[in-house]
Amino acid sequence: MEQLLIDQTLERIRAALESGKVEEAIAQLTTLHPADQAEAFADLEPDDQAEVLPRLEAEDAADLLEQLEDEDAREAATFLAPDQLADVLDEMEPDEAADVLGDLSPDRAATVIAQMDAGQAEDVVPLLAYEDDTAGGLMTSDIPHLRRQMTCQQAIEHLRLIHPETETPYYLYVVDRNAKLIGIVGLRDLIVSDPQATVDSVMKQDVISVPLGTDQEECARIFARYSLLALPVVDAEGKLVGLIHHDDIVEVMEDEATEDMFRLANVSDGDLQVFSPVRLSVSRRLPWLVFNLFTAFLAASVISLFEGTIAKLAVLAVFQSVVAGQGGNAGTQTLAMMVRGLALGEIEFKDARKAMTREAGIGVLHGVVVGTLVAIGVYAWKGIPMLGVVVGLAMIGNMIAAGIAGTLVPLTLKWLKLDPALASAVMVTTVTDCVGFGLFLGLATLFLPYLK
Repeated sequence: MEQLLIDQTLERIRAALESGKVEEAIAQLTTLHPADQAEAFADLEPDDQAEVLPRLEAEDAADLLEQLEDEDAREAATFLAPDQLADVLDEMEPDEAADVLGDLSPDRAATVIAQMDAGQAEDVVPLLAYEDDTAGGLMTSDIPHLRRQMTCQQAIEHLRLIHPETETPYYLYVVDRNAKLIGIVGLRDLIVSDPQATVDSVMKQDVISVPLGTDQEECARIFARYSLLALPVVDAEGKLVGLIHHDDIVEVMEDEATEDMFRLANVSDGDLQVFSPVRLSVSRRLPWLVFNLFTAFLAASVISLFEGTIAKLAVLAVFQSVVAGQGGNAGTQTLAMMVRGLALGEIEFKDARKAMTREAGIGVLHGVVVGTLVAIGVYAWKGIPMLGVVVGLAMIGNMIAAGIAGTLVPLTLKWLKLDPALASAVMVTTVTDCVGFGLFLGLATLFLPYLK
Protein backbone atom coordinates (compact mmCIF):
# COMPACT_ATOMS: atom_id res chain seq x y z
CA MET A 1 0.00 0.00 0.00
CA GLU A 2 2.82 2.42 0.87
CA GLN A 3 4.49 1.88 -2.49
CA LEU A 4 1.20 2.40 -4.31
CA LEU A 5 0.66 5.65 -2.43
CA ILE A 6 4.19 6.83 -3.27
CA ASP A 7 3.74 6.00 -6.97
CA GLN A 8 0.38 7.76 -7.16
CA THR A 9 1.71 10.83 -5.37
CA LEU A 10 4.76 10.86 -7.62
CA GLU A 11 2.53 10.91 -10.68
CA ARG A 12 0.64 13.90 -9.29
CA ILE A 13 3.91 15.68 -8.46
CA ARG A 14 5.21 15.16 -12.00
CA ALA A 15 1.92 16.34 -13.52
CA ALA A 16 2.01 19.49 -11.36
CA LEU A 17 5.61 20.22 -12.31
CA GLU A 18 4.88 19.75 -16.01
CA SER A 19 2.13 22.38 -15.63
CA GLY A 20 4.49 24.74 -13.83
CA LYS A 21 2.60 24.37 -10.53
CA VAL A 22 5.58 23.95 -8.22
CA GLU A 23 3.66 24.83 -5.04
CA GLU A 24 1.07 22.17 -5.82
CA ALA A 25 3.87 19.64 -6.37
CA ILE A 26 5.35 20.60 -2.99
CA ALA A 27 1.96 20.22 -1.32
CA GLN A 28 1.67 16.71 -2.75
CA LEU A 29 5.21 15.79 -1.68
CA THR A 30 4.72 16.96 1.91
CA THR A 31 1.65 14.75 2.35
CA LEU A 32 4.01 11.76 2.45
CA HIS A 33 6.03 10.48 5.40
CA PRO A 34 9.62 11.88 5.26
CA ALA A 35 11.01 8.45 4.32
CA ASP A 36 8.47 8.18 1.48
CA GLN A 37 9.17 11.79 0.49
CA ALA A 38 12.82 10.85 0.05
CA GLU A 39 11.94 7.91 -2.22
CA ALA A 40 9.61 10.06 -4.34
CA PHE A 41 12.09 12.94 -4.49
CA ALA A 42 14.93 10.62 -5.57
CA ASP A 43 12.80 9.40 -8.49
CA LEU A 44 12.34 12.93 -9.86
CA GLU A 45 14.54 14.26 -12.63
CA PRO A 46 17.40 16.53 -11.40
CA ASP A 47 15.77 19.60 -12.96
CA ASP A 48 12.55 18.87 -11.08
CA GLN A 49 14.47 18.32 -7.84
CA ALA A 50 16.16 21.69 -8.32
CA GLU A 51 12.71 23.29 -8.69
CA VAL A 52 11.21 21.69 -5.60
CA LEU A 53 13.93 21.59 -2.93
CA PRO A 54 14.75 25.33 -2.68
CA ARG A 55 11.04 26.10 -2.16
CA LEU A 56 10.53 23.70 0.72
CA GLU A 57 10.36 25.03 4.26
CA ALA A 58 13.74 24.61 5.98
CA GLU A 59 12.34 22.04 8.42
CA ASP A 60 10.76 19.99 5.60
CA ALA A 61 13.95 20.15 3.54
CA ALA A 62 15.94 19.02 6.59
CA ASP A 63 13.67 16.00 7.09
CA LEU A 64 14.05 15.16 3.41
CA LEU A 65 17.85 15.38 3.37
CA GLU A 66 18.08 13.22 6.50
CA GLN A 67 16.13 10.46 4.78
CA LEU A 68 17.95 10.53 1.43
CA GLU A 69 20.80 8.17 0.62
CA ASP A 70 24.22 9.81 0.98
CA GLU A 71 24.77 10.13 -2.76
CA ASP A 72 21.30 11.62 -3.30
CA ALA A 73 21.70 14.02 -0.36
CA ARG A 74 25.06 15.15 -1.73
CA GLU A 75 23.46 15.94 -5.09
CA ALA A 76 20.43 17.61 -3.52
CA ALA A 77 22.62 19.94 -1.45
CA THR A 78 23.94 21.45 -4.69
CA PHE A 79 20.44 22.77 -5.48
CA LEU A 80 20.50 25.08 -2.44
CA ALA A 81 22.25 28.42 -2.12
CA PRO A 82 24.69 28.62 0.82
CA ASP A 83 22.28 30.63 2.98
CA GLN A 84 19.41 28.23 2.22
CA LEU A 85 21.57 25.19 2.97
CA ALA A 86 22.70 26.80 6.24
CA ASP A 87 19.05 27.24 7.30
CA VAL A 88 18.32 23.61 6.44
CA LEU A 89 21.36 22.31 8.34
CA ASP A 90 20.29 24.31 11.39
CA GLU A 91 17.15 22.13 11.48
CA MET A 92 19.02 18.83 11.18
CA GLU A 93 20.56 16.59 13.80
CA PRO A 94 24.25 17.52 14.23
CA ASP A 95 25.49 14.17 12.93
CA GLU A 96 23.26 14.34 9.85
CA ALA A 97 24.31 17.94 9.18
CA ALA A 98 27.96 16.92 9.49
CA ASP A 99 27.42 14.17 6.90
CA VAL A 100 26.08 16.71 4.41
CA LEU A 101 28.86 19.22 5.12
CA GLY A 102 31.51 16.52 4.82
CA ASP A 103 30.46 15.89 1.22
CA LEU A 104 30.83 19.55 0.20
CA SER A 105 34.00 21.14 -1.12
CA PRO A 106 36.04 22.80 1.66
CA ASP A 107 35.26 26.31 0.37
CA ARG A 108 31.52 25.72 0.08
CA ALA A 109 31.41 23.99 3.47
CA ALA A 110 33.21 26.95 5.09
CA THR A 111 30.77 29.39 3.48
CA VAL A 112 27.76 27.42 4.71
CA ILE A 113 29.13 26.99 8.25
CA ALA A 114 29.71 30.75 8.48
CA GLN A 115 25.99 31.30 7.87
CA MET A 116 24.71 28.61 10.25
CA ASP A 117 23.37 29.28 13.71
CA ALA A 118 26.36 29.63 16.03
CA GLY A 119 25.10 27.02 18.48
CA GLN A 120 24.38 24.46 15.77
CA ALA A 121 27.73 25.12 14.07
CA GLU A 122 29.47 24.61 17.41
CA ASP A 123 27.88 21.16 17.67
CA VAL A 124 28.46 20.20 14.03
CA VAL A 125 32.01 21.36 13.26
CA PRO A 126 33.79 19.03 15.76
CA LEU A 127 32.05 16.05 14.13
CA LEU A 128 33.73 16.81 10.80
CA ALA A 129 37.06 15.71 12.27
CA TYR A 130 35.99 12.06 12.52
CA GLU A 131 35.87 9.42 9.80
CA ASP A 132 32.34 8.57 8.67
CA ASP A 133 32.74 4.88 9.55
CA THR A 134 33.78 5.44 13.18
CA ALA A 135 31.81 6.07 16.37
CA GLY A 136 32.84 9.74 16.16
CA GLY A 137 31.42 9.98 12.65
CA LEU A 138 28.14 8.33 13.64
CA MET A 139 27.46 10.14 16.88
CA THR A 140 25.47 13.27 17.58
CA SER A 141 26.86 15.70 20.13
CA ASP A 142 23.42 16.89 21.23
CA ILE A 143 23.12 14.81 24.41
CA PRO A 144 20.87 15.54 27.39
CA HIS A 145 22.75 14.56 30.54
CA LEU A 146 22.35 14.75 34.31
CA ARG A 147 24.59 15.39 37.31
CA ARG A 148 24.80 12.87 40.14
CA GLN A 149 23.94 15.36 42.89
CA MET A 150 20.60 16.31 41.28
CA THR A 151 17.44 15.05 42.91
CA CYS A 152 15.00 13.09 40.77
CA GLN A 153 12.63 16.07 40.86
CA GLN A 154 15.39 18.42 39.69
CA ALA A 155 16.32 16.00 36.92
CA ILE A 156 12.74 15.92 35.62
CA GLU A 157 12.50 19.72 35.76
CA HIS A 158 15.82 19.91 33.90
CA LEU A 159 14.43 17.69 31.12
CA ARG A 160 11.33 19.85 30.84
CA LEU A 161 13.55 22.88 30.51
CA ILE A 162 15.83 21.56 27.76
CA HIS A 163 13.13 19.72 25.75
CA PRO A 164 15.21 16.77 24.45
CA GLU A 165 14.74 15.72 20.84
CA THR A 166 12.02 13.14 20.25
CA GLU A 167 14.55 10.48 19.20
CA THR A 168 16.41 10.75 22.52
CA PRO A 169 16.04 7.35 24.24
CA TYR A 170 14.24 6.93 27.54
CA TYR A 171 17.41 6.55 29.51
CA LEU A 172 19.81 9.33 30.36
CA TYR A 173 23.51 9.58 31.06
CA VAL A 174 25.10 10.95 34.20
CA VAL A 175 28.39 12.86 34.15
CA ASP A 176 30.62 14.31 36.85
CA ARG A 177 31.92 17.87 37.03
CA ASN A 178 34.58 17.01 34.43
CA ALA A 179 31.97 15.64 31.97
CA LYS A 180 33.20 12.10 32.60
CA LEU A 181 30.56 9.43 32.03
CA ILE A 182 29.79 7.78 35.36
CA GLY A 183 26.30 6.32 35.13
CA ILE A 184 22.99 5.76 33.38
CA VAL A 185 19.45 6.23 34.67
CA GLY A 186 16.11 5.34 33.08
CA LEU A 187 13.35 7.91 32.77
CA ARG A 188 11.00 5.48 34.51
CA ASP A 189 13.36 5.30 37.49
CA LEU A 190 13.31 9.08 37.78
CA ILE A 191 9.52 9.19 37.73
CA VAL A 192 8.79 6.40 40.23
CA SER A 193 11.60 7.19 42.69
CA ASP A 194 11.31 9.50 45.68
CA PRO A 195 11.44 13.07 44.26
CA GLN A 196 14.13 13.94 46.82
CA ALA A 197 16.29 10.92 46.06
CA THR A 198 19.51 11.80 44.26
CA VAL A 199 20.33 10.66 40.75
CA ASP A 200 23.42 9.03 42.24
CA SER A 201 21.20 6.72 44.29
CA VAL A 202 19.08 5.50 41.37
CA MET A 203 21.62 5.39 38.53
CA LYS A 204 23.49 2.31 37.34
CA GLN A 205 27.25 2.66 37.17
CA ASP A 206 27.84 -0.13 34.67
CA VAL A 207 27.61 1.83 31.39
CA ILE A 208 28.39 0.33 28.00
CA SER A 209 30.27 2.88 25.88
CA VAL A 210 32.75 3.03 23.00
CA PRO A 211 35.80 5.22 22.22
CA LEU A 212 35.65 7.81 19.44
CA GLY A 213 37.66 5.75 16.96
CA THR A 214 35.64 2.54 17.25
CA ASP A 215 34.76 1.08 13.85
CA GLN A 216 31.09 1.29 12.93
CA GLU A 217 30.89 -2.49 12.50
CA GLU A 218 32.02 -2.97 16.10
CA CYS A 219 29.42 -0.41 17.22
CA ALA A 220 26.75 -2.41 15.38
CA ARG A 221 27.89 -5.61 17.13
CA ILE A 222 27.60 -3.93 20.53
CA PHE A 223 24.12 -2.62 19.73
CA ALA A 224 22.96 -6.10 18.73
CA ARG A 225 24.70 -7.92 21.59
CA TYR A 226 23.27 -5.73 24.35
CA SER A 227 19.95 -4.75 22.68
CA LEU A 228 20.67 -1.04 22.99
CA LEU A 229 18.61 1.93 21.84
CA ALA A 230 21.62 4.24 22.04
CA LEU A 231 25.34 3.96 22.62
CA PRO A 232 27.39 6.68 24.37
CA VAL A 233 30.75 7.68 22.90
CA VAL A 234 33.64 8.78 25.12
CA ASP A 235 37.05 10.32 24.50
CA ALA A 236 40.40 9.05 25.78
CA GLU A 237 39.69 10.54 29.22
CA GLY A 238 36.26 8.93 29.50
CA LYS A 239 34.36 12.16 28.89
CA LEU A 240 30.94 11.84 27.27
CA VAL A 241 31.25 13.45 23.83
CA GLY A 242 28.43 11.94 21.81
CA LEU A 243 25.63 9.46 21.40
CA ILE A 244 24.87 7.00 18.59
CA HIS A 245 21.14 6.47 18.06
CA HIS A 246 19.60 3.16 17.02
CA ASP A 247 18.40 4.53 13.66
CA ASP A 248 21.97 5.42 12.71
CA ILE A 249 23.19 1.93 13.52
CA VAL A 250 20.39 0.32 11.48
CA GLU A 251 21.79 2.16 8.45
CA VAL A 252 25.26 0.91 9.36
CA MET A 253 24.06 -2.69 9.55
CA GLU A 254 22.43 -2.35 6.15
CA ASP A 255 25.55 -0.75 4.67
CA GLU A 256 27.87 -3.39 6.15
CA ALA A 257 25.64 -6.24 4.98
CA THR A 258 25.50 -4.73 1.48
CA GLU A 259 29.26 -4.19 1.45
CA ASP A 260 30.00 -7.77 2.51
CA MET A 261 27.52 -9.18 0.01
CA PHE A 262 29.05 -7.13 -2.80
CA ARG A 263 32.58 -8.05 -1.85
CA LEU A 264 31.75 -11.74 -1.70
CA ALA A 265 30.50 -11.25 -5.26
CA ASN A 266 33.72 -9.38 -6.13
CA VAL A 267 32.09 -5.95 -6.45
CA SER A 268 34.24 -3.40 -4.69
CA ASP A 269 31.72 -0.64 -3.98
CA GLY A 270 28.66 -1.10 -1.77
CA ASP A 271 27.27 2.23 -3.02
CA LEU A 272 26.64 0.79 -6.48
CA GLN A 273 22.99 0.38 -7.39
CA VAL A 274 21.11 -1.29 -10.22
CA PHE A 275 20.84 1.97 -12.13
CA SER A 276 24.20 3.50 -11.22
CA PRO A 277 25.93 5.17 -14.19
CA VAL A 278 27.38 2.62 -16.61
CA ARG A 279 30.83 4.20 -16.42
CA LEU A 280 30.83 3.94 -12.61
CA SER A 281 29.58 0.35 -12.64
CA VAL A 282 32.22 -0.73 -15.14
CA SER A 283 35.06 1.04 -13.31
CA ARG A 284 34.16 -0.63 -10.00
CA ARG A 285 33.39 -4.12 -11.32
CA LEU A 286 35.86 -4.64 -14.17
CA PRO A 287 39.06 -4.72 -12.02
CA TRP A 288 37.78 -7.76 -10.12
CA LEU A 289 36.89 -9.54 -13.35
CA VAL A 290 40.45 -8.94 -14.56
CA PHE A 291 41.83 -10.26 -11.25
CA ASN A 292 39.59 -13.32 -11.56
CA LEU A 293 41.01 -13.86 -15.04
CA PHE A 294 44.47 -14.42 -13.57
CA THR A 295 43.13 -16.95 -11.06
CA ALA A 296 41.32 -18.72 -13.90
CA PHE A 297 44.62 -19.01 -15.77
CA LEU A 298 46.14 -20.54 -12.63
CA ALA A 299 43.44 -23.22 -12.61
CA ALA A 300 43.94 -23.71 -16.34
CA SER A 301 47.66 -24.25 -15.77
CA VAL A 302 46.80 -27.15 -13.44
CA ILE A 303 44.68 -28.71 -16.17
CA SER A 304 47.49 -28.25 -18.69
CA LEU A 305 49.70 -30.53 -16.60
CA PHE A 306 47.40 -33.42 -17.53
CA GLU A 307 46.85 -32.74 -21.23
CA GLY A 308 48.20 -36.19 -22.03
CA THR A 309 45.74 -37.91 -19.74
CA ILE A 310 42.78 -35.95 -21.14
CA ALA A 311 43.93 -36.73 -24.68
CA LYS A 312 43.83 -40.44 -23.89
CA LEU A 313 40.42 -40.30 -22.24
CA ALA A 314 38.34 -37.32 -23.39
CA VAL A 315 35.46 -38.20 -21.04
CA LEU A 316 37.54 -36.78 -18.17
CA ALA A 317 36.88 -33.27 -19.49
CA VAL A 318 33.17 -33.80 -18.82
CA PHE A 319 33.57 -34.46 -15.10
CA GLN A 320 36.45 -32.21 -14.03
CA SER A 321 34.14 -29.18 -13.80
CA VAL A 322 31.73 -31.18 -11.62
CA VAL A 323 34.43 -31.81 -9.02
CA ALA A 324 35.68 -28.21 -9.06
CA GLY A 325 32.17 -26.73 -9.11
CA GLN A 326 30.91 -28.74 -6.13
CA GLY A 327 34.06 -27.83 -4.20
CA GLY A 328 33.45 -24.16 -4.99
CA ASN A 329 29.86 -24.43 -3.75
CA ALA A 330 30.98 -26.04 -0.49
CA GLY A 331 33.71 -23.42 -0.04
CA THR A 332 31.19 -20.61 -0.56
CA GLN A 333 28.92 -22.10 2.11
CA THR A 334 31.76 -22.23 4.63
CA LEU A 335 32.97 -18.79 3.61
CA ALA A 336 29.54 -17.20 4.10
CA MET A 337 29.30 -18.67 7.60
CA MET A 338 32.81 -17.54 8.52
CA VAL A 339 32.37 -13.97 7.25
CA ARG A 340 29.10 -13.71 9.17
CA GLY A 341 30.74 -15.16 12.30
CA LEU A 342 33.60 -12.67 12.07
CA ALA A 343 31.18 -9.79 11.52
CA LEU A 344 29.20 -10.77 14.63
CA GLY A 345 32.27 -11.48 16.73
CA GLU A 346 31.41 -15.18 17.05
CA ILE A 347 34.86 -16.37 15.97
CA GLU A 348 38.43 -15.08 16.17
CA PHE A 349 41.81 -16.21 14.81
CA LYS A 350 42.50 -18.18 18.01
CA ASP A 351 39.59 -20.43 17.01
CA ALA A 352 41.18 -21.26 13.64
CA ARG A 353 42.31 -24.81 14.48
CA LYS A 354 38.98 -25.78 16.03
CA ALA A 355 37.02 -24.27 13.15
CA MET A 356 39.21 -25.87 10.48
CA THR A 357 38.98 -29.30 12.13
CA ARG A 358 35.22 -28.98 12.33
CA GLU A 359 34.82 -27.84 8.72
CA ALA A 360 37.23 -30.50 7.48
CA GLY A 361 35.09 -33.12 9.26
CA ILE A 362 31.96 -31.68 7.70
CA GLY A 363 33.79 -31.73 4.37
CA VAL A 364 34.46 -35.45 4.79
CA LEU A 365 30.79 -36.15 5.48
CA HIS A 366 29.66 -33.97 2.57
CA GLY A 367 32.28 -35.51 0.33
CA VAL A 368 31.28 -39.07 1.17
CA VAL A 369 27.59 -38.44 0.52
CA VAL A 370 27.98 -36.27 -2.58
CA GLY A 371 30.94 -38.30 -3.85
CA THR A 372 28.99 -41.55 -3.52
CA LEU A 373 26.02 -40.09 -5.39
CA VAL A 374 28.30 -38.77 -8.13
CA ALA A 375 30.15 -42.09 -8.38
CA ILE A 376 26.86 -43.95 -8.80
CA GLY A 377 25.68 -41.42 -11.37
CA VAL A 378 28.93 -41.61 -13.36
CA TYR A 379 28.84 -45.40 -13.38
CA ALA A 380 25.18 -45.43 -14.47
CA TRP A 381 25.92 -42.88 -17.20
CA LYS A 382 29.26 -44.10 -18.57
CA GLY A 383 29.42 -47.65 -17.30
CA ILE A 384 33.03 -47.30 -16.08
CA PRO A 385 33.23 -48.35 -12.39
CA MET A 386 36.72 -46.95 -11.76
CA LEU A 387 35.76 -43.56 -13.24
CA GLY A 388 33.02 -43.30 -10.61
CA VAL A 389 35.57 -44.14 -7.90
CA VAL A 390 38.01 -41.49 -9.18
CA VAL A 391 35.31 -38.82 -9.32
CA GLY A 392 34.04 -39.78 -5.87
CA LEU A 393 37.49 -39.71 -4.23
CA ALA A 394 38.33 -36.39 -5.87
CA MET A 395 35.02 -34.98 -4.64
CA ILE A 396 35.78 -36.02 -1.05
CA GLY A 397 39.25 -34.46 -1.19
CA ASN A 398 37.98 -31.22 -2.69
CA MET A 399 35.19 -30.92 -0.12
CA ILE A 400 37.79 -31.18 2.65
CA ALA A 401 39.94 -28.54 0.93
CA ALA A 402 36.87 -26.31 0.55
CA GLY A 403 36.11 -26.48 4.27
CA ILE A 404 39.70 -25.68 5.25
CA ALA A 405 40.09 -22.85 2.72
CA GLY A 406 36.68 -21.39 3.53
CA THR A 407 37.72 -21.22 7.18
CA LEU A 408 41.39 -20.25 6.96
CA VAL A 409 41.24 -17.56 4.23
CA PRO A 410 38.80 -15.13 5.94
CA LEU A 411 40.44 -15.70 9.35
CA THR A 412 43.88 -14.92 7.89
CA LEU A 413 42.61 -11.77 6.19
CA LYS A 414 41.03 -10.65 9.45
CA TRP A 415 44.29 -11.34 11.32
CA LEU A 416 46.11 -9.20 8.74
CA LYS A 417 43.54 -6.45 9.49
CA LEU A 418 42.02 -6.75 6.02
CA ASP A 419 38.33 -7.08 5.25
CA PRO A 420 37.63 -10.86 5.21
CA ALA A 421 34.94 -10.36 2.57
CA LEU A 422 37.22 -8.46 0.21
CA ALA A 423 39.09 -11.24 -1.57
CA SER A 424 37.99 -14.41 0.24
CA ALA A 425 35.68 -15.62 -2.53
CA VAL A 426 38.39 -15.33 -5.18
CA MET A 427 40.97 -17.13 -3.05
CA VAL A 428 38.64 -19.93 -1.94
CA THR A 429 37.42 -20.53 -5.48
CA THR A 430 41.01 -20.63 -6.73
CA VAL A 431 41.86 -23.26 -4.09
CA THR A 432 38.86 -25.46 -4.88
CA ASP A 433 39.44 -25.18 -8.64
CA CYS A 434 43.13 -26.04 -8.43
CA VAL A 435 42.68 -28.81 -5.85
CA GLY A 436 39.63 -30.21 -7.65
CA PHE A 437 41.30 -30.33 -11.06
CA GLY A 438 44.57 -31.58 -9.58
CA LEU A 439 42.99 -34.38 -7.54
CA PHE A 440 40.64 -35.56 -10.25
CA LEU A 441 43.13 -35.54 -13.10
CA GLY A 442 45.93 -36.84 -10.88
CA LEU A 443 43.85 -39.82 -9.76
CA ALA A 444 42.71 -40.35 -13.35
CA THR A 445 46.35 -40.46 -14.45
CA LEU A 446 47.15 -42.96 -11.70
CA PHE A 447 44.25 -45.25 -12.57
CA LEU A 448 44.23 -44.60 -16.32
CA PRO A 449 44.68 -48.29 -17.29
CA TYR A 450 41.44 -49.12 -15.43
CA LEU A 451 39.35 -46.33 -16.97
CA LYS A 452 39.09 -47.72 -20.49
